[in-house]
Amino acid sequence: ARCIVCVLLVVLYLTPCLTEEEAQKKNWSSAKDNSDKHTTGRIIGDVIRVVDEDDGKPYYAQIRGFVQDQYCEKSAALTWLIPTQASPTDHFDPGTYIFDMLKIFWVNICLQWLYIPLQDYVLSPPKTYAKSLQVVDLTALKDIEHQACLCKSTMGRWTRTQLLTQMCYETMVAMQASDVNPSAFETSIDILLNGFVTGRNYEQVAQAFLLLRHCPLKVRFVTFRADSLALKQLFYVLRLAEPESITKLEVVHNVPLEATHLEVLLSRVEFPKLQSLTLPAGALDVRRLGADDDDLLATIGSLLAQLGNLTELYVGFSTLTGHVRRLLCPLNTPLKCLELANCCLNRVDMTYLANSLHSEALVHLDLSGHDIFSSFSTAFHKLLSRCSATLTTLILEECDIKDEHLTTLTNALSPCQGLEELKLLGNPLSAVSLRRLFSTLSTGFPQLRYIEVPAPRECYAEDVAYPLEEAVLLNYNRDLFQQTRDQLMGILERAGRGGVEVCTPLMGSYDPDITETSNELGVSMLKSFNSVIGNFIGTITDVDTRRSQAQRGNENSW
Repeated sequence: ARCIVCVLLVVLYLTPCLTEEEAQKKNWSSAKDNSDKHTTGRIIGDVIRVVDEDDGKPYYAQIRGFVQDQYCEKSAALTWLIPTQASPTDHFDPGTYIFDMLKIFWVNICLQWLYIPLQDYVLSPPKTYAKSLQVVDLTALKDIEHQACLCKSTMGRWTRTQLLTQMCYETMVAMQASDVNPSAFETSIDILLNGFVTGRNYEQVAQAFLLLRHCPLKVRFVTFRADSLALKQLFYVLRLAEPESITKLEVVHNVPLEATHLEVLLSRVEFPKLQSLTLPAGALDVRRLGADDDDLLATIGSLLAQLGNLTELYVGFSTLTGHVRRLLCPLNTPLKCLELANCCLNRVDMTYLANSLHSEALVHLDLSGHDIFSSFSTAFHKLLSRCSATLTTLILEECDIKDEHLTTLTNALSPCQGLEELKLLGNPLSAVSLRRLFSTLSTGFPQLRYIEVPAPRECYAEDVAYPLEEAVLLNYNRDLFQQTRDQLMGILERAGRGGVEVCTPLMGSYDPDITETSNELGVSMLKSFNSVIGNFIGTITDVDTRRSQAQRGNENSW
């Protein structure tokens, strides 16, 4: 998560620690036109000294800006300067302080410092005016792979959910004290959050939602991600989470959600604002549908159509052979994001998709895991042509795109000049074909900024088969790979496109949610595996028992 810079508004009666000339020498002062010097004697960039009323210790900060409220009271926005061990205690030495907190502060601690004062705000009496804070929006916090802080770790979505729901419970406990300020009972603050619920924090999240009506801090899930939950837990916590306010629902990995369960969920729980829906692998599997379930996908499609704001649907690793039309045809709102990776599509599915109302609105399209050019090349070409005006992200991983398909691929891509991201991992393309592809991409596609390319085919042994197994995935010629990468980057740079990011994440792209909960995910998968093995062994044991009983029965009859 991005480091949160601590900012405090203070009344401008403070004494600067540096003169203007000294501040300019340190390159800490801004231009004079960004000042309030005519009324306060301060300019942006001044370093000021603040003395703590409790411990009497001095603290130093730099003025970042000026504000004036409706009562004409002037305040300054400050960025605190962080002392080091070399900082003197009796005077200010700017060379011993750190201005950029990314170099010193830990992201996890920073975010805790952001959250904990919310509880203090509720429980403490108002200082001057009545409490006016009504909404705290934390949905813009993003998780990144490489942290600039010393701890190299984040407070991810799961931990943020855990901390905030725990804080809500602790606030309710604190309000039971006899000395709590009466203003606490009159305070109501909505905390907008991207929630993440797993089996590990399920009880705490459910408890926070049960107390929602009475707690001044009210957690509101704008997006909801569920993993490693039983179906009963999923349905229960969704109802508690006020689903009418959820805009994005992700049910992933270790949630045993299937088509019949999805029908119950969509028919009994209303999601009027839902814009994005992600289903776990195998949730929609036509092979499991019986004779009485022929219309189940059409029913689910009709229920999806009732979600008038739905524009994103991710159903990767479901089996939809010949049934895509039943699922998507009822939708009246065209989808902008569609993931059909490894869904075993056939020519009928692609023909429908290429001619559907969704084809002219697609912004994000994932068709990974399909033999595109051998199975439905014409329909694929038509699909890209129809969505060329809107498409920005195209994912074609493990689609068996070979050297002989390169011309067909570039012809299909040529109308999509607004493309921003192209992902081609897992395809057996040679270094020569990759250079040809990059030459084509560098002469057009002005919006392109990110490409995922496979390791060239010749980097692996001649007898390997695609898609590559994990055992051989990382066993490639690194020198040849680096040489090819340098050539590809050279093509982009000579065309003035050196800003395009090129990478080869062989083990998959960074997923902050999986990274944060990988231990729990691994345990859940291990339990599922043990359960399957146990059922298999139990079945074999039952068969052996019945066989032994039958043999003994035959012997007795003789």
